[in-house]
Amino acid sequence: MEQPITSVPAQPPKPAIGAANYDASLSRSLGLGGNILITLSSISPASSVFILGGAALTAFGTGVVWGFLIAGVVSILVAFCYAELASAYPVAGGDYSLVSRALGPAFGVVTFFISLVSLPLIVAVFALGVADYLGVAIAGLSPQQTALVVVVLTTVTACFNIRTNAWLTGVFLFIEMAALVLLAVLGFVHMERPVESLFTAQALDPATGTLAPLAISGLMIAVTQGIFAYNGYGGAVYFAEETKNPTKTLARAVICSAAVTIAAEIIPLAAILLGASSQEELFGSALPVEAFLSERAGEAVTMLVLLSVAFAIINAIIAITLQAGRLLYAAARDQALPGRLSLRLRKVSSKGQVPVVATAVMGVFAFAACFVPIDVLLTATGSTLTFSYLFIALAAINHRRTNRNRAGYRMPWWPLPPALCIAALGLVFIVAILDPAQWLSLGISLVFVAAGFTYYFLYLRPRSGTHLLLLDAVIDEENHNA
Repeated sequence: MEQPITSVPAQPPKPAIGAANYDASLSRSLGLGGNILITLSSISPASSVFILGGAALTAFGTGVVWGFLIAGVVSILVAFCYAELASAYPVAGGDYSLVSRALGPAFGVVTFFISLVSLPLIVAVFALGVADYLGVAIAGLSPQQTALVVVVLTTVTACFNIRTNAWLTGVFLFIEMAALVLLAVLGFVHMERPVESLFTAQALDPATGTLAPLAISGLMIAVTQGIFAYNGYGGAVYFAEETKNPTKTLARAVICSAAVTIAAEIIPLAAILLGASSQEELFGSALPVEAFLSERAGEAVTMLVLLSVAFAIINAIIAITLQAGRLLYAAARDQALPGRLSLRLRKVSSKGQVPVVATAVMGVFAFAACFVPIDVLLTATGSTLTFSYLFIALAAINHRRTNRNRAGYRMPWWPLPPALCIAALGLVFIVAILDPAQWLSLGISLVFVAAGFTYYFLYLRPRSGTHLLLLDAVIDEENHNA
């Protein structure tokens, strides 16, 4: 039986910070380890290495090391911002919830719009790629039909109890991490060149077929690739109301997830660069990671690893669907949506304490997105991450400025982390503006941003007496645990 929904009075006073206005609806059953398992699963380091890392090797050669190292520094700085905000505002909903509370409802609604669109599209992108890896064992799979089946199965799985999902994603995560360890071992055991060769940024010159120095512009694009490859450590915040002792645990979960992801991706990529018999052939390959694996481990092992990548992608889809459901649930509970719609989407199952309706709706969005061409999906999601990180950095600055005495984690080296984040993201925007190939993606992201501001100022703000009334609310953890 579903839990009753508490109606909101027509004109209540705005609650004070710290007031326990949210009912304890979700199951607080995740520890630090469980949160990290789901968060790492959504990042899927193995998928990032094989897909994004492989593309980066082809385009940027050994510049991948510098690019991913710089991206790792940026990611840790962003993780510090997430950690401080999550510790201060341990509320489900991810970026939307943090930005709404620390930067204001207008920017929060924009962040909601970006996530509402990007999360289902990312699920569709991942699902459409599953057939490529399952195809090594099952020939003739249709990418679209496979994607549709995967989205249905993963959406159903995401409706299970959160603890069950933590164990399930943990098993899949172990398999993909084993594949990354294998890549690293193969590279370091068969080292063909010294470690210092990694720090000379060279890429394949198509005209001559030889290595040539990588331009600074290429290195900057490699940094953006690395930032995208590491993305997802902020996903720990989506499970704030299902994590024990969230004020302390969430900060650790975010920072640990970021650190593990950076190491799990950059070490295998460095090993491949050191262990490939010919860097020219590696960079000239359409699938460099698979080519290296086939060269050093043989076809049978390669097939097993590629199957593990397929499971890693499915694992990521489960984790992202979990996040998407909690995003929509949190927005509905805050009444950032029309009244009747909010009432339905904020419902929680009585047995598993899961926002089943919101999760199913996001699954339907992802299902529909599988009918969109893959290049359109990639374009639509390309620049949204930059805006999300920018809002998180601005939110961290505004939070520290307006809530100096609020309890919680305090990031080191203040105010360098958010300031350097904003500077790095500014460079990313400049690169996008200077590269005509990025204009469409940037334009689509700007449309999402404009739509969010329009929705807030034309619909939500005039209804301030009935909408977005609980943005200062928190969960009473003692009552929640009881």
